[in-house]
Amino acid sequence: MKLKIGILIILLCQIAKAQQSEMSVNQNQYNSDFVANSELKEQFDTKIKSKKEFELIALPNTDGKISVFIKNNSSDTISISHQDFKIYILQEAMDENGIWKPIEYWESSDCGNSFGKIKIEPNGIIETKSTKYNGNFKTKIRFKLSENNKVYYSNSIIGDINPNKLILPTDFSFTWPLAIMENLGNKTPMELQKKVVFLEPNGMEEFNEFFEKSMSKKN
Repeated sequence: MKLKIGILIILLCQIAKAQQSEMSVNQNQYNSDFVANSELKEQFDTKIKSKKEFELIALPNTDGKISVFIKNNSSDTISISHQDFKIYILQEAMDENGIWKPIEYWESSDCGNSFGKIKIEPNGIIETKSTKYNGNFKTKIRFKLSENNKVYYSNSIIGDINPNKLILPTDFSFTWPLAIMENLGNKTPMELQKKVVFLEPNGMEEFNEFFEKSMSKKN
């Protein structure tokens, strides 16, 4: 029994180490108990006013994660999408040349029950907590929110990452839904793969079109 527990601990440590050193899937989690305080509301109020529906503020928190606060910037109640109560966000980091690059990717669920909506009242604020990485490369970190084929960015914060996180994998066909095409023996082009896993506007729509065309050719 002790041997099995020891092996499990080793495997978990290896997984955690890989997550810190390589580009990994985003693991944010919506905090349903969150209530915005006056200090946070003031931070949003002092930002330059935007006509965009959502505004984001990223802040490190005391439990070793990064809080991403999302405000409904409109006068109407609007909904934001989630997958297993994970908001569609990714972390990006600035490389040594000052260029923003993703250090996380997104993987869709293959279960229809995973998807839902979170309602946000006018001027309401929600919180989701995301992974805080560690490493020997000090840089700027920001968050990218994708909603209704639009992209929103948070402020930048200082973070430390492993520089390997900035290295783009050569293939994302192991992720869902790209794995569908891989299993059918028809690999999705890399540029389209990146649009899907990096939550680019219309990425899923383009993938669905590619899938339909591929199936029609087979038939």
